[in-house]
Amino acid sequence: MNINEMIRKWRLVLTEKDGKKGLRVLRKISPTELTMIREKKDEIIAELEHQRAEREAIEAQKKADREEEIRAIKAGEKTITVKWTDGEYLQAYEVFGIAAELLEELGIAKYIEGWGMRVEQKLVDALGEEFTYPQAVEFTQPKRDQETAKETRKKAELEAKFAEAKRTGKPVEIFRTTTECNDPKIECSLDIITIWAMPDGTQKEERIHTY
Repeated sequence: MNINEMIRKWRLVLTEKDGKKGLRVLRKISPTELTMIREKKDEIIAELEHQRAEREAIEAQKKADREEEIRAIKAGEKTITVKWTDGEYLQAYEVFGIAAELLEELGIAKYIEGWGMRVEQKLVDALGEEFTYPQAVEFTQPKRDQETAKETRKKAELEAKFAEAKRTGKPVEIFRTTTECNDPKIECSLDIITIWAMPDGTQKEERIHTY
């Protein structure tokens, strides 16, 4: 029995304690088998370290390849191609791989469970079935600018409410919504949830049951 066969048969793995390498057996073995393992311990450890180094090298290469593909796509050196998919329940343009991830980050592709990554039709209408990432960035810039402005406005409004609460010493309503009642013991089907900006800078949730 060679070293690799021993590793597979007895499910041997590397261990390390106090800087000293050892072996762990993940299945039940006989005293005779234990003796065999001990006799080949150094060779087994060397082989397991070699296998680990190979796995790490493969993973490092995969990571490097992924980073290079991302760089090439973002630089416009590698184009993005979308494909029309005529499914049973959904017909749309689809994109794959790293390109799909990048377009999803831009907000123009969305994963559909059981189908794939759908690309917005308006993107294809504007850029065609093959385009570059910089073109996609330019296409989405107005929408992203609007979203940034909206978030900035919301943040400013929230800060203003906390400032008012601090100035007046009274809670200021941030927003109000309705939801299902959380107490089955009472005759209520709807609760009103109000979030308040408090004078001490914290937020407080208030739940009111409707009867």
